[in-house]
Amino acid sequence: MTIIRLSDVSLEYFEHGNGPHTVVLVHGYQASARIWHGVQQALPASRYRSIAVNNRGAGESQAPPLESDFTIQTFAADLFELVGRLGLTAFTLVGHSMGGATVAQFAVDHPALVSGLVLLDPASPNGVNLSAPELEALLDQRMALRREQLARGGGGDGIDARGDGGDAEQLAQLVRDIAAAPERRLRGSMRSMLQLRLAERVKTLPMPVLLAAGDRDAIIPLENMLATWAMYPKGTGLHVWHGQGHSPNLDAPGEVAALLRRFIEGAA
Repeated sequence: MTIIRLSDVSLEYFEHGNGPHTVVLVHGYQASARIWHGVQQALPASRYRSIAVNNRGAGESQAPPLESDFTIQTFAADLFELVGRLGLTAFTLVGHSMGGATVAQFAVDHPALVSGLVLLDPASPNGVNLSAPELEALLDQRMALRREQLARGGGGDGIDARGDGGDAEQLAQLVRDIAAAPERRLRGSMRSMLQLRLAERVKTLPMPVLLAAGDRDAIIPLENMLATWAMYPKGTGLHVWHGQGHSPNLDAPGEVAALLRRFIEGAA
């Protein structure tokens, strides 16, 4: 674990391996970078350097005071500053769930830095059309449901599903990270995600793109992810795991790592 000071916040990240292929991993809504632990361990250290980033407000990353400090755009801007500090110039960018929206924003803003884009059970890059009152009501409802779920001991976002692929301590710490996520981060990031409008920009992305998903995802149904896949450039890859839910990176990290290897080494 490393903490780096950026212009506005300090971010925590986890680095593994020192190989020639670099992979940057971005978590989703309630999660933290620890959701990628099993994937990082499954990527051969001699061939891959992987960096899993905690967005502001996640894990030990700094959490600014305002809801407006947490948006898809600020997450992507933080990531841009971080990869610049680390000297990364050609890497595979991977985003899970809401992280799919974050990496989409990064890719349209900085396409020259991204050698490949992988979207794992991703949120739509084009949000949802809601009126202002509908949006506020939805946010209030989601926060209330989250409090109820945490009171029952659930992890959230399907992360309390099986966790077959992670070691016990990493899974326990992930659940602690989720429970500690400040509501201002969750409200701000969800508001931003639902208001995102990137369809016209993502369809012209120049790098190879792959969307991978579980067909039993109860958070983002497969039909929604197929609609997201159709927004990306012609030729965007599609991989669907049978029987997997919202977090294959947690439940089947070896399979996710194997898919990343095929995508990266096949595109090299």
